[in-house]
Amino acid sequence: MATGRYDLIIVGGGVTGSALLYIMSAYTDISSVLLIEKYEDIGVLNTSPSSNSQTLHFGDVETNYTLEKSVEVKSQAERVLHYSKLLDTEERSGIIRRCQKMVLAVGDEEVESIDSIYSSGIRKVFPGLKRVGGDELRRIEPNTMRGRDPGQNVAALVSDSGYMVDFSRLSKSFVNRAVRNKSIKINVMFNTKAETINERGGDYSVITNRGVFKTRFVVFASGSYSLLFAKIMGCDKNISIISVGGDYYISRRMLKGKVYRVQKGGVPFAAVHADPDINNDSITRYGPTVNMPLGLEVREGTFIDYLKSFSYDIDTLDTMLRVVSNEDIRRILFTNAVYGLPFVGKYLFFENEVRKIIPSIKYEDLRYGKGMGGIRPQIVDERSKSFSIGASKLYKEGMIFNITPSPGASSALASAIDDMVYISKMLDLKVDRRRLESDLGEVSALDR
Repeated sequence: MATGRYDLIIVGGGVTGSALLYIMSAYTDISSVLLIEKYEDIGVLNTSPSSNSQTLHFGDVETNYTLEKSVEVKSQAERVLHYSKLLDTEERSGIIRRCQKMVLAVGDEEVESIDSIYSSGIRKVFPGLKRVGGDELRRIEPNTMRGRDPGQNVAALVSDSGYMVDFSRLSKSFVNRAVRNKSIKINVMFNTKAETINERGGDYSVITNRGVFKTRFVVFASGSYSLLFAKIMGCDKNISIISVGGDYYISRRMLKGKVYRVQKGGVPFAAVHADPDINNDSITRYGPTVNMPLGLEVREGTFIDYLKSFSYDIDTLDTMLRVVSNEDIRRILFTNAVYGLPFVGKYLFFENEVRKIIPSIKYEDLRYGKGMGGIRPQIVDERSKSFSIGASKLYKEGMIFNITPSPGASSALASAIDDMVYISKMLDLKVDRRRLESDLGEVSALDR
């Protein structure tokens, strides 16, 4: 059985954990870091391009965000753009590509909604965002208008500064750059599952299937499992999670860029959208649908862990009842449950969702995206009695638990920088601020 001692152990090799490994290795004087991943490689689960929409979220076409949330998400996503400029052209082109994106409004109510958003101050945050009508849409994204009822009110908010990202390749890039630093002891272990953790005298022992590893600080970057470990350590303050899954359908390539649909503010799920695929130029993907699987991951064997991660108390029950009493959330859950039915589900998804984006598409053009889709943790906040939008962090002395629903991948570097600031203060590490800000932009957290 393997053993060892490290200044920092990171549990989870998705984009969040790999980003932290890179940040700690590149911008601090930490001596040793261990990253453990229970699967066979970096970024094979939720970070995989088949499991997400491959979107770098900025908050400009996400109509369920508040303006304040959009400002926050924009700042976080820009870290990824800064990082991509450190890469050579070939590596960068395999990780991130620029594309057109829009939020498409169909019908009077949706058009009024985006007009209200457009006049609310979002243009100051995203000066490149423009409002277009049907005539302009026929030019820039023809299939959104071809075959559409000429009397239907249609408009869009359009940006030419969209990006599609292979977050798995991004994660591998973080790790590859980290291990180049030979002045730091860095180990990356695959097929290594964290089972539990013990604390004694300020030291932590991470018990895995391959041995016990000791550390001064541990960060869980394990998606839904981060909350499960937080519960083991007794610091799950008023939070539960519900697993939210999503499937995709595909057709031949029918759109130039990303087309999002309007979603009402405060709803944590993105409306169905259509996207190009960064690794397959011949297809367009549609989704995700929304379902609530009884598991923490798409791979089998996580049902019992899902039951362990949920809080069984009056506050949680009260919160769930309040959430499902929200008319918009209830409508989304019911509609998407119907989409999951055999035979009729695909037809209704085609009629209700896909044809609103591409009216001329034929039913036989659409096929199920086998092997596509994933599971995300949706945070249930018992204090606000609602679903939370975005990521959450829980802290315990010597520990951080990162729970990262969408847009977690887009905010991975920003999250890692926040963790680095906290860890560096706890472990009395030096941070190379000049180099960090030169590479990734200003970091105000260092002044706290």
